[in-house]
Amino acid sequence: MSRPNLRLALPLLACGLVAAPLRAAEPAGYSISAFRAALGQAAVAVTVRQPKPPAAPKEHTATVVTADKIEGQQDVRVDASGRVVVERDSTRLDADRVQYDLLSDEAVATGDVVLKRGADTIRGPRLRYRVEEQVGEFDTPTYEIVRKRPARVSKQAISAGVTRPADVTVHGHGQAESIALEGENRYHLKNATFTTCEANDPAWYVKAKELDLDFDRNVGDATHGTFHFGGIPVMYAPAAPFPLSGERRSGLLAPTIGISNVTGLDVTLPYYLNLAPNYDDTVVPRYIARRGVQLNNEFRYLNPGYVGSLRTEYLARDEVYGESRSAVSFIHDQQFGRGFTGRINYNAVSDKDYFTDLSSRVTQTSTDNLMREASLSYNAGSWFSGSVLTQRIQSLTGSPQYNRLPVMTGLAYLPEVGGFSLKMPMEAANFHRADSDQGWRTYVYPQIAYNFVRPGGYITPKIGVHATRYALEDRVSSGPLDESRVLPIGSVDAGLFFERDSHIGHRDVVQTLEPRLYYLKVPYRNQNSLPVFDSAPMDFGFAQIFSENLYAGQDRYANASQVTGSVTSRLLNAENGEELLRTAFGVRMYFEDQKVTLPGETARTEQLADLLGAFSGRVLPNTTLDLFAQYNPRDTRMERGTVGLRYQPGFAKVASASYRYQRLSYTDVDLALQWPVVNNFYVVGRVNGDIRTDKLTQAIAGLEYNGGCWVFRLAAESLLNTSGAYTNAYYFQFEFGGAISIGNSPVSLLERSVVGYGRISQPVSDPVFGSQ
Repeated sequence: MSRPNLRLALPLLACGLVAAPLRAAEPAGYSISAFRAALGQAAVAVTVRQPKPPAAPKEHTATVVTADKIEGQQDVRVDASGRVVVERDSTRLDADRVQYDLLSDEAVATGDVVLKRGADTIRGPRLRYRVEEQVGEFDTPTYEIVRKRPARVSKQAISAGVTRPADVTVHGHGQAESIALEGENRYHLKNATFTTCEANDPAWYVKAKELDLDFDRNVGDATHGTFHFGGIPVMYAPAAPFPLSGERRSGLLAPTIGISNVTGLDVTLPYYLNLAPNYDDTVVPRYIARRGVQLNNEFRYLNPGYVGSLRTEYLARDEVYGESRSAVSFIHDQQFGRGFTGRINYNAVSDKDYFTDLSSRVTQTSTDNLMREASLSYNAGSWFSGSVLTQRIQSLTGSPQYNRLPVMTGLAYLPEVGGFSLKMPMEAANFHRADSDQGWRTYVYPQIAYNFVRPGGYITPKIGVHATRYALEDRVSSGPLDESRVLPIGSVDAGLFFERDSHIGHRDVVQTLEPRLYYLKVPYRNQNSLPVFDSAPMDFGFAQIFSENLYAGQDRYANASQVTGSVTSRLLNAENGEELLRTAFGVRMYFEDQKVTLPGETARTEQLADLLGAFSGRVLPNTTLDLFAQYNPRDTRMERGTVGLRYQPGFAKVASASYRYQRLSYTDVDLALQWPVVNNFYVVGRVNGDIRTDKLTQAIAGLEYNGGCWVFRLAAESLLNTSGAYTNAYYFQFEFGGAISIGNSPVSLLERSVVGYGRISQPVSDPVFGSQ
């Protein structure tokens, strides 16, 4: 017999079902005669001289057996015992004893058996295993299967510069009566449990009579599965197909459950249909306790040249409203090639109160208008782009909006022609609205600018001619049907850049000083007889004081002879250029009175506009301060102001307060918080309201608990909707280790409402129609 406690490495070269002769892999440092004696005569001892793992021949993959003691028969079998290790490719088998039949390539391992295949680990008392085919059966094993779930991010998010999140690593483990190994990435488990909790006594687990996991196709099937939480069975499914690694798979999705004062109990049970690799469908029956049963559906498609979705909602009879109600949303984007693209965006609801009464997303209760438009666009590269658009708007407030049927736009732009830049925007639009001025408005605005740019500053003089023509079909306001306006416009924009090295404590910083002057000249033209299709006063601020017009839209162009000045100073991190602090001041001087106004507007006669000031930056560790002020020096009063303070010392720790004021309009206070309190509990909330009218705009209160492999969220929201009433909604959600989510998720609501909110668990996608 061989001596105990000796380590022996034996290369077995599998070729089909028959092992290659031992001499084919003779390693340096081994005695071939001793190998033959050991395998041919059981009583002969074996010694080892500085063993090294043998290299496999190029034409074969090696199976390496290492043990304290090896017996057997050459080319027939190997009996290994004592710290046995069998290795092949990424598979490693550890056991107390292994009987390996070379003819059938089958190993029977007993004792403390551990099989590792890549990142997967299975333990048990006995294993039958065909090494090359990676198939076999484990008796009463425990297991851990590790897979990465690729993070998903939309093309729109990528184009917007959103960084792709890291893949999510899911650790699933449990125990089973048996596990059949059906290939490198396939498992069949009987009477098995599954959880992503790490504790020996998991908070939750799934128990199934049979569980199939196929990581080649990324699909799984559970038969007679029961979901247990806290040791109590809470959900049963006779058959439950599910995706692996985030791939799509037809089947039932987790239900969502919510409550609001408008709908009462609100329950959905989505069913997902993976119809093809490039299109799918989600059918969502929805039970609304106060109103009835609604059927929702979303069909999505994706092709190399086009992408889109069709979403429909239908309630046969609303028990409160007394009629059927419906909604539809269709979005289609098309790439025609050669610079041409098309888009359809159609949205409609059966009545103006639809979102207030039936929306599953509280934010939609404040929707005022629905867009219906189709467009064809062309982009010739850097010099020309254009589009043709038809647009209708469904108003939900009772105030009809102008439809544009059609509107044609174009932009010719040459950014660099011998130091000059040439630009010409143009538009022709046909405006329609009942009992209003209707007809065509066309404008073209050719302009030329000279760009004198140096490292320390720039100066840009510009001249242009804005020509507008109206050809009206119907006129309600006073004035002719045909009218035109031509305005020469000139401006000079100049700025300087100064910087110096400085220090704040031990940090090297760069301080900048950036003065800017802007002169604008627009002559007066009487525009009182022109219709008003889309013009409105622009909000006064740092962006507006450097614009050419007081108004948004094209129906009014204010006369101007004015100069605007500003100075900005910033502190930058000298190492990476990060902005630490920013201060800005701005002022505008008028050299003539305002003569062009909108109907009902009072013209300005003062020479000095309101003064603007702003500050933003980190004033203390983990603390940022934002200030904005609009001061009226003529009446010595504050017209508008904002103060915002946010403290964020770490992840899921944020507290903020802000105050916004606009004279005669609002005095708004906003408080928000997410903070850990005790034993993995977090409180989260927001209060926003106008203290001038003593009216609450939005209130959110929530509680989160992170149990490690599961998360619970409870939240309530009260939101003032467009009808002047409050919509109250209640959310509760369980997330179980990235595997399943049950309930109505408040995460999107909290991310929108609480600036700096940190998600205390890995995100689980909304199973119905994406994030809220």
